[in-house]
Amino acid sequence: MTAVELIGDADTVLAFALGGVPGHVTQTAEDTAAAVAAVVARVRDAGGVLRCPTLLLLTHGAAGMIRGYLNEIMLDPAAPVVLEVPGFDESLTDSPLAGFVRRVLGVPL
Repeated sequence: MTAVELIGDADTVLAFALGGVPGHVTQTAEDTAAAVAAVVARVRDAGGVLRCPTLLLLTHGAAGMIRGYLNEIMLDPAAPVVLEVPGFDESLTDSPLAGFVRRVLGVPL
């Protein structure tokens, strides 16, 4: 297991793989939920994030398909840290972080 893993579309997974980040290509909500569950299970089996620090990157498209399940995972202290990244054909301005910055600071990214 590596410290960083990516789940998303094929183009984004390929781009991250060129940088040495392993990933899982998913196309449906079921595939995405299964891939996230596998990473969460590995981290929990290893003793949680304190013993196995892991950053789980999900593209916005993949995260959007499993938003409810993802919100549960993000509240679990034994689960990996989840960060959404824009996918290959996705805009950075559509990200939850960009929306948060726009609401709080009034500055678009």
